[in-house]
Amino acid sequence: MSQRQDIKDKINTFHLVDQEILAAVPFENPLAKQKDVSLKELVQYPFIYYSEKSGLRPQLDQMFNKANIKPKILIGAVEDHTIIGFVHWNYGVAVVTNLPQLNPNEVKLLHLKDKIGMHPIYIITKSDHFLPPAVNRFNEFVQKYCYQNYVSKDRLI
Repeated sequence: MSQRQDIKDKINTFHLVDQEILAAVPFENPLAKQKDVSLKELVQYPFIYYSEKSGLRPQLDQMFNKANIKPKILIGAVEDHTIIGFVHWNYGVAVVTNLPQLNPNEVKLLHLKDKIGMHPIYIITKSDHFLPPAVNRFNEFVQKYCYQNYVSKDRLI
């Protein structure tokens, strides 16, 4: 049995919802006047990119490879707010997940014209581990909430 299969047998995954992937640009950038932007327009500028330690990095690498585009990575960071901070201070542009907690006064968030996929959000639990009733109720609540408010309405976060 492969290590990957061994891990899959030990966890339960519950898909909750998908996040839209957006472009983040400084307000001073000419692209900030637009509602949406293509990856080809973004690569004119240096990128603030997720570092290799980020779980989102492989998905973004795959997205750019599929589009046959190589971003000029200026800075790599693990944390979303760090990336947004560098964009805010006009060090470059970024591609980030839609984080509702981001301050809209920090950067201009633009929809991507390219159909590049979404970032899935899951709940993951150990399959052979006791979960207290409160955890099970929370898990059920979150799944139901996400389904009713996002999945069934074909909405993204």
